[in-house]
Amino acid sequence: MLAPVEDFCRLVLLRHPELHPDHQDVVVGSGAAPLSRRGLERAVRWARDLSVLRFDAVFCADVPQCADPAKVLAHAHELTERPDARLRDQNMGRWQGRRWNEVAAAEPDAVREFFTHFGEHVPPGGENLGSAVERVFAWWQEIAPRALGQTVGVVLAGNLISGFACAMLGMRLSRAVSLGLPHGAIGILDVFANGARVAAWHPEALRDDVA
Repeated sequence: MLAPVEDFCRLVLLRHPELHPDHQDVVVGSGAAPLSRRGLERAVRWARDLSVLRFDAVFCADVPQCADPAKVLAHAHELTERPDARLRDQNMGRWQGRRWNEVAAAEPDAVREFFTHFGEHVPPGGENLGSAVERVFAWWQEIAPRALGQTVGVVLAGNLISGFACAMLGMRLSRAVSLGLPHGAIGILDVFANGARVAAWHPEALRDDVA
């Protein structure tokens, strides 16, 4: 049972659902990609499962994989989704839009370095995860003063959610892997003036009826 929202903001972080099969092995980064049929169904399930919460706002990155499911959730609460370019995933530079196997074949050392120092390494011509998280955190600092006592939904890419949650909880970015979420999963933070706490993290993992 979640505590009533009073002297804090309840931040519901939703990882965008599964992408269309044609995009599942693509370096999407901050670019656009459509959802799969299962992904669209997951957005509908969000609206149903989260009907017990009263959302005051639903934000998202301004790309279809985040904006489309955010629209479904927002509509269920008689809201309009609020896309923002600052909520886009990490810019992957010249790798973006290419298939991972092609990038790995062409630049094996750079890809190895990227995953060995995940979160810190900058893809050629792009940005590292830390810079992307700082961008999202700056967005939050703008939103936070108006969010006291509210429940705010945010649809983001998975690595951004993990990194952003680490920033909110005062954890090092290197610990982001411990807060990983699968596609379509949910994490909930209760954010106070002097810090944040995890209210729930991927509670769906405890269910045996989740695809």
